[in-house]
Amino acid sequence: MGLGFEQAGFRIAAAVEIERHAAQTYRLNHPGVPVIEAPVEDTSGDDLRSWLPGFVVPAVVIAGPPCQGYSAAGARTVGDWRNLLFRHVSRLATELEARTVLIENVPGVRRVNGVSYTGQITSSLRDAGYETWEYPATLRAFDYGVPQNRRRLFFVGVGPGVAPPAVPPPTHVPPGAASTHHALPETTTLDRRLKDLPSLGPGEGSERMRLPDGRVVLNSTAMNHSPRVVAKIRSIRPGGGPISYRRLERDVARTLVAGHRALPVHPREHRTITVREAARIQGFPDSYFFCGPRASQPLQVANAVPPALAQAVAKELRASLETSNSPIMQPSSERAV
Repeated sequence: MGLGFEQAGFRIAAAVEIERHAAQTYRLNHPGVPVIEAPVEDTSGDDLRSWLPGFVVPAVVIAGPPCQGYSAAGARTVGDWRNLLFRHVSRLATELEARTVLIENVPGVRRVNGVSYTGQITSSLRDAGYETWEYPATLRAFDYGVPQNRRRLFFVGVGPGVAPPAVPPPTHVPPGAASTHHALPETTTLDRRLKDLPSLGPGEGSERMRLPDGRVVLNSTAMNHSPRVVAKIRSIRPGGGPISYRRLERDVARTLVAGHRALPVHPREHRTITVREAARIQGFPDSYFFCGPRASQPLQVANAVPPALAQAVAKELRASLETSNSPIMQPSSERAV
C-alpha cells in the first residue's frame, strides 16, 4: 500500500513492520523512510514522535493487518490474536491525530465461523472519532489493471473537516470486455504480463539475472522441484490443482496465495512461478527487490496489496484532503504512516 500511496503523491513518513525480511524490503525500496521493527500493539504515537524528530501530524494512517485469521486459505480461527490488530490502527491514528485512516483486508472479515469483524472494524474507527463509509468498499484488482480476481475490503475513516472520499471508479475493464461501449482500456492478461520474462526450468535462474538483451531481472530463482512434483504439475490444467499447486489462468488469475512458501504454478511452464513473476502479476515495478531467503519472499509478494489498487484508493483520499478546510498541512506534502 505504501508504494501505491507514493504513486498517488503521498510521502511515507514512517512504517511499522514486525517481520524482519519484509522490513528490510521496505527499507531498500523506500529509501529514507524509517522502518520501525516492532509489534504494532507495543508501538504508541509518543514512541513514533520520540523516534522521529520533526514528525508532524500525518494526513493518513494506512494499514493492512494480517489476514491469516480471516482468509479462506487460512485456519479462520475466531480466537486468533491477529484478528483484533485493527484496534491498534484506530488507536495509533487517534494518538497521532491523523486526519484520515485506511484499513485493508480480505473479504473473509465479513464472517469467521459465525463472527463478523466488519462491524467491529467500522466501530473502532467511529469510536476513535472518524466518520466512515456506511459499508467497506469491495474492490477487484482486475478493475484497476491487475490481472487477478483479487477482492479486498477497504475501510476509510476521515476526521473533522474532511469529506469521506468517493469509492474509486474502475480504471480498466477485464480482458476481453472491451467494446464500443467502454472507454476504459482492457487489463493486460496475465500471460502477456509475463511474456518478456525468461523461460526457466525448475531450479534455474538467480536473484540477479542478466538477459541477452542487457536487461537485469531480479528475484528470478525458480523453485527446484523433484521429478515427481514436475510430473504432478504437468497434469494440472490452467485454473486447476490443489491450493499448493494451482496452475494460474492465462487471462485473469485467482488471488495469488503462497502455499507452503511456494507460489502458484506458471500458466505455461511446469514449475511454480518465481517471485519476480508474482511481482509482475501484482503490478510491482521490475526494480522492486524482495529481500531475505528465497523461502521468505513469496509471502511478501502474495500478501501485498497490488500497488495500482492502493493508488486508486489513495487518489480519492487525497482529493478529499485537498478540498478539506483543515489547515493542518498543505496538500503538496501529504504524509502517510
